[in-house]
Order: sequence, then structure tokens, then C-alpha cells
Amino acid sequence: MKKSSKSVWSRFVMTFAAAFLLMLVTTVPVKADSSNMPLVKDIKQTDASTNSVGIIWSCPGSDIRFKIETSEQLSTGYTDYNKRPQSSASVTLTKLGAGKVYYVRITPIRYTMEGIGKYTTVTGTTSRPLRVVTAPDSTPASLTHVKSSTDTIKVKWSAVPGADVYQVVYSQSGTANEFTKETTGNSVTLKKLSKDARYTIKVRAGKKYTDGTGRAWGNYHTKYDVPVKSTKVEGIKVSGYYQNLSKISITNKAKACADGYQYQLYTAYKGQDKETKVKSITVNQNNPGSSNQVSASMKISALKNHNFYKVRVRAYSLNSKNEKIYGVWSSWKYVSPQPDVTKKQKVKKGIKIKWDKINGADRYVVYVSTKKDSGYKKFQTTGKNSTTITKYGKNKLKSGKTYYFYVVAQKKVDNKYQSGAAGNATKRWSMTY
Repeated sequence: MKKSSKSVWSRFVMTFAAAFLLMLVTTVPVKADSSNMPLVKDIKQTDASTNSVGIIWSCPGSDIRFKIETSEQLSTGYTDYNKRPQSSASVTLTKLGAGKVYYVRITPIRYTMEGIGKYTTVTGTTSRPLRVVTAPDSTPASLTHVKSSTDTIKVKWSAVPGADVYQVVYSQSGTANEFTKETTGNSVTLKKLSKDARYTIKVRAGKKYTDGTGRAWGNYHTKYDVPVKSTKVEGIKVSGYYQNLSKISITNKAKACADGYQYQLYTAYKGQDKETKVKSITVNQNNPGSSNQVSASMKISALKNHNFYKVRVRAYSLNSKNEKIYGVWSSWKYVSPQPDVTKKQKVKKGIKIKWDKINGADRYVVYVSTKKDSGYKKFQTTGKNSTTITKYGKNKLKSGKTYYFYVVAQKKVDNKYQSGAAGNATKRWSMTY
């Protein structure tokens, strides 16, 4: 039996109404249930520049998106950074101010599709704000060498706005090994440094991450060739005593840390309690060259006299104000003019000679040779200023043979005899026996 057109129409209307009602139900938002939403954890800062900050976090679930909000205040003023949620659990915040503090909070979001273009939004718990920092945009405006000891250097610098920590990196000049030190102040004393060395020192400003392990660093301010204080100068020699020119020449080993040297000449013939300073000179020299030797000369009329003198030297380094940081004095080096042989004559027992007295000399050593420029042997040590040369070595003088001789003055200092011979004491006398 055929169904009537009226009943067909009725069933059509009922089916359409049911479909329409179902459509209305799916477009009604489902009540959001956030009880099973994961939490954002382990949020931390990973890096920073003067205008950016890197952040990462963890949150389980592959279908979670994240809303990023930032503010310069802890409790208020938050704005949506990306304007739309993102899927990755990391972000680099850009266009930030240098040397500043920001606060970041993250909210997890899940979208459930309910139909074409239709979804339910479930918002999770917003994280606690994370304090993040950007790097200062300037280096310390000044880096000053204040003072040094033989194994320390103190430097200071101008404070950088926004910085709460400073990093000092230092290395001995000419080496690659670097050492690092941090401080919250604007000065530091570097310790356990190499003796007589110079250092390259770099300082940069930063801000500490919230977890205390990271730093947002600015750029370095570098200072080169910063010296420690010199140790005792060694190898001092009087290379020349020019009595006719009233001048002595001095050499000593160079110090890598030295910017110059101070020399002092004292009398050494009046008794220890009466010795006086004759002259002091300063030589500015910090590049001795490959010889590693420093030289200086003193010109003074007192050297015309036949006197014993003593000379000493100390090195100095300069700080940033060009103030001299003096090291300790060297040991004394004693010097006198070479005694001139004023009389020589052949006598029955040998060759009798007499020489000038040197004020301050306690004894004289007489040397003899059969050659002018070599082969000299000590003949005698005497407190007098004359003697008769009777032999050369263990052999008596031979008739008709020429002998060469010279005299060195010595001074007793602390139970030890110091020779006064300068480096140019090469004058020799001779006589045929």
C-alpha cells in the first residue's frame, strides 16, 4: 500500500527538525573543564642580549598551546606578547630595553574541535611570573689601574646603569690562558699573579638571571699591559768608570713589568754611618729589546776623586695616574776607579810597582801575566799601595822577559770583599825584567 504524500512530508519535516536541533547543540560552547590541564613547569631564562631574552619551559601534552604575557611590573600591566597562542615551549622576546627587568607568565591552552570551524577552548593555570633580564648596553666607561704589589693588581671601573654583577677576565700578556673573576662591586684585586709580569684585563657588566646561574653580559672594556710591582732587580753591573769624563755606566737585567728605573749613587769611603747620597737619576725605559738589559749613566764631578762608591737600582711601574709604583732596591754594587800604577822599576828581587790609593779600599789585588790581554794570575793581596812582583804563577821572573800587570781595589762589606773594578778597567802596565 502506498504511503500518502502527507506522511512523507511529515517524516521529512521531523528529520529536518532533528538535524537542525543537533546543529544547534554543537554550536553551543561546552563548559571548559581545566581540572585535567597540565601545568607549565621549569620555566627559566636561557640567554639574553641588550634587547632580547630567551625562555624555555616544560608542559606535557602535544595538543597544548601557550599564551605569553609580559610586563615591567610584577603584579600588573601584563600584555599578550604574541597576540595569539603558540605551540612551542620556548620563546625569544625581542624589542626589549637594555639593562632592564621584565616579568613573563605563561598560560597553557587546549583547543578541542567540535565541528568545522567549531572548537572548545580550555584555559589552564597561569604560571607564576618569571623575572628575566636583558644585558646592559654599555661597557664600563673607565677601567683604571689603581695599585699593584709583586703578585696583585687592583683595578676599578665606573658603574654601569642596570648592572648588578661584573665579570673580570685577565691573562698574562703574551699568553693564552685566561682567568675569570666575578664581583658585584666596581673594583677588584687580582691575586696570585706571576712575578714581574704584565696583564691584559677585561671587564664587562651584567645582570643576574633569577636562578642565579646565568648572566646577561654586556661588552668588554679592555686594558692592556697592566703591570705588577717589580721584585728586586738583579744583574747590576758597572760597565764603565770614566774618571776623566766624571761618569759611570750601569747595566742591569730588565723587568717585564717595569716602566723605568731609578739609580742612586752613594759614597762608600767615609764609614758606613757617614755614607751619603751623591746622585739619583731616573731612566724611563720599558722596552729593553732582545738583550734584556737596561743601561744608564751618571755624570758627576765627584768621580774625579780616587774614591770608592756604591750604586743601586730599583724598577718602577706606572698606574693609570702615572704614579710610580717602586719595587725594592737591588743589592749594592761597589765601584772605584782602576788604580793607576804610578811607579815601576826593576829591582834585584823582581819588579817594584806603586799605585794610587783609593779612598775606602781595604786591600788591593795584584794580577800578573806574560801576555797583555790574557793569562792573568793573582800574584798578591795586600793592604799597601805598593809591592814587588817576584813571580808569575809558581815561576820566578825570567830575565829579559816582559811582564804585564794591573791592580784591583777591594772593599770589605759584611765580612766579604767587594771588587771595585768596572767593566772598562782594562788598562795594563808592563815592564821587561
